[in-house]
Amino acid sequence: MNRFLDFEILKDRFLELRQALASYPFLHKVFLQKHGYPLDLKNPLTHNERINHKKIHDRNPLIPITSDKVRVRDYVREILGEKEANEILIPLFHISKTGKDIPHQSWDFEFFMKANHSSGGNMLVKPGTDPELIRKTCQTWLKSSYGQFLHEWAYRDIPRRITCEQVIRTPEGQIPADIKYYCFHGRPKMLMILTDRFGHQKRVFTDVQLNVIPGAQMYGKDMLYPLPDLPTHGRMLDFAAKLARDFTYCRVDFYTVGNKVYFGEITHYTGSGLEKFDDYDLDLAIGNLWLPENKDYSILEMLQLVKSRKNQLPKSKKSDHSKNQKSRSESTQSAHIT
Repeated sequence: MNRFLDFEILKDRFLELRQALASYPFLHKVFLQKHGYPLDLKNPLTHNERINHKKIHDRNPLIPITSDKVRVRDYVREILGEKEANEILIPLFHISKTGKDIPHQSWDFEFFMKANHSSGGNMLVKPGTDPELIRKTCQTWLKSSYGQFLHEWAYRDIPRRITCEQVIRTPEGQIPADIKYYCFHGRPKMLMILTDRFGHQKRVFTDVQLNVIPGAQMYGKDMLYPLPDLPTHGRMLDFAAKLARDFTYCRVDFYTVGNKVYFGEITHYTGSGLEKFDDYDLDLAIGNLWLPENKDYSILEMLQLVKSRKNQLPKSKKSDHSKNQKSRSESTQSAHIT
């Protein structure tokens, strides 16, 4: 397995080098297909452009540590201290290098099995689950690179492990909502609340005062309304700010049940910078929040500024702005707030 992994990592490095020497043609192609406007890595303006710029240029050594579902737990302890960290870290039953030594057949409880070096690699395992299915799933995960075709370098060198994590449920037996805080320079600015992620998903994007943000990445999902009660919102805001303080941008995810908060993960490349906003102006407004001089703006204030700048343009430039999916227009530059 080690020789295989060494070869896979070497292959990923070669892929990165080859694409870099050619100025990332595949990434540019996919970005244009997803967003309808060309990716500008030299002068990124929108949120999605800046995520892709981060993938290519930001080599903060804490990014791979906090992308690793095992090592991020030590980071949480270092930032929050042992007491608070132990309160919010979800218990682990087992960590495996091979997936072959998980004693699940002797367990009479369910658990989440996850690959620590990827995003989204998880499986709900219940008592009686076919052992062969578990073995093959672990084998597939451990052999598979994650995110390398899209240049998510932070996942490449993570020592690959399988974790077995306690399942958190509400008193009604449901998987709790995901509460995801989008943070810029250690300041939460936006959150997504996502319910029933394994079934009929509903989602909503809000600012930190829980005002709904129009034009976000809904992808045809049903709007979550009314907003659920979040009695732990203040605590999660505080945790998110502390855990995001070392990064220009990241998203910090939590779950909450009653008055209890659970840490989920830290994500640096949300959607790999390929999730289209329903409103391009919001993509641009969030992109402006990456700039340290804009750290005091709320997201809705920034969105209002972008739209007001656009509305002040001559009619011909407004037309150009509405055609952002075809080219980088002057009006896009004019709506860039510094």
